[in-house]
Amino acid sequence: MTGAKAPHVLILGAGLGGLTLAQSLRKKGVSFEVFEKVHDQHQPQGWAVGLHTMLEDFHASMPDDMPDFAEVNHLNPLKTMPEIAFYDSVDGEKLGFRDDGSGRWVRANRTRLRDWLATNINVQFNKQAARIEENENGVTVHFKDGSKASGDILVGAEGVQSPTRKYLLKGQDKLVRHKTATVSGECTLSGDLFAEQLEMGHSSFLVDFPNAQQDDGKKYHLFVGVNKVSPDGKSGEYYFSLLWTDPDVAGNDPDSFWTRTSSGEDLLAFTKRITAALPPKFRRTIDETTPEGMLTRPITIYTLILDEDALPAGRVTLLGDAAHAMTPFRGEGGCHAMQDALNLARALAAIEDKNDVASIKTILGGYQKEMLKRGSEAARLSDTQLDEPRPRGMFEQPLPSDPVVV
Repeated sequence: MTGAKAPHVLILGAGLGGLTLAQSLRKKGVSFEVFEKVHDQHQPQGWAVGLHTMLEDFHASMPDDMPDFAEVNHLNPLKTMPEIAFYDSVDGEKLGFRDDGSGRWVRANRTRLRDWLATNINVQFNKQAARIEENENGVTVHFKDGSKASGDILVGAEGVQSPTRKYLLKGQDKLVRHKTATVSGECTLSGDLFAEQLEMGHSSFLVDFPNAQQDDGKKYHLFVGVNKVSPDGKSGEYYFSLLWTDPDVAGNDPDSFWTRTSSGEDLLAFTKRITAALPPKFRRTIDETTPEGMLTRPITIYTLILDEDALPAGRVTLLGDAAHAMTPFRGEGGCHAMQDALNLARALAAIEDKNDVASIKTILGGYQKEMLKRGSEAARLSDTQLDEPRPRGMFEQPLPSDPVVV
């Protein structure tokens, strides 16, 4: 869509949602600019991410000059199919999902995917929003570095701490910390240890277990995943997260919760103590992690659930975690952010006159209602998923434990 009356779109945030929106707008010929608060594209923004329900729409919405999408696979250069496995106990059956080669489920390294999505996109870095001005004629965002940008539509895709959301809600934010505590670490595995962990779950695995060491009645969960494989295929960068429910994580002073004030040595010692009764194959990544490999600022999990009418319809809107932050327990956050972006691109391309405020409100208001209804329902379902039985379906099929050779 081109022409004097076509809208110019300002996108705040160069994560998965913001870049998906940019690429879809590029294919549709809609003018846009992308701004990112970090200083450069090489700063880490997470580990691997699962993509599934939106892939057909996603591929159809990307420009024709994009690289081979297979590049984003976190298992490259291995020919092993992506697979997520669940163990209800240390003796439980291996359940989960393995892609059959059709690509209907992709496990992507987040950095590789972000780089793929940034193809031919000019991202302006070190641009953190300080103030937003909106009127009948357009919208202007003022950045903390003193610069500003003006356009016809502004999209907040900055994630859970979105200043755009705070602007739209006039300070009445409903973002809450989830009551799940986390301790995480990273290590690199090679040789037989690498092959062993791939057999546990090609991409990742989750095991549920009680705290047998302290018999405190708590249920613990250990998630282990491959972030990416080395270029020669001989080793893999792994990460783990130990998770459990503790109301104090979301209490009056969550930053004082002990996991956020402890050293790497103490966090690793705690993790080893809690997982000591697990068979070695389950705690392999923990045993191979050093204190330096521990995340001394543990992951904070948020939930954001908004009514479908919570956002005013106008020239400013949201997508992804900025609108419906959810726990990672159902593996849907990235998919919903990217689906938001695809839907929003279609809505923006339908705006025929950037000066027709009534039409803009109608079109973006419709986008927001669907986005918030879908995203908030996903956030509700994900909110309690960690300690609830996993629903049978796509991700609950018996999986073989066939040997993996590296």
